[in-house]
Amino acid sequence: MNLQKLFAQTQENYELIPFFIEQLLASDVYCLATQDPDQKIQFRVLETEEGEQAIPFFLALETIQHDFGDETEYLTLNTRKLFEMTLGTTLVMNPTSTLSKEFQSEEVKAILNSQIID
Repeated sequence: MNLQKLFAQTQENYELIPFFIEQLLASDVYCLATQDPDQKIQFRVLETEEGEQAIPFFLALETIQHDFGDETEYLTLNTRKLFEMTLGTTLVMNPTSTLSKEFQSEEVKAILNSQIID
């Protein structure tokens, strides 16, 4: 299922949120980031409307290319791995879209703790 469509559907039907979160954690997302030769990842940080620092990530590569340009550096990461790597920071999904979602650090912790790890 298309994550973007599923995310939009959660706005109409809140019962879909657990399924969306499950699908999100199993999927790869696109992050504005670079990786050095030592495999260290440097995430680009944006400022939220509240003035907080947040790491943006996107459900579709096309969004990054459209909003930031084709030359923008990005990495593809599994969402669960992204959440684990950035634990303690705020994340924003699709920050340039009309439909975006901010994940506060406590929410990310709760999502990771509630998921059954195979």
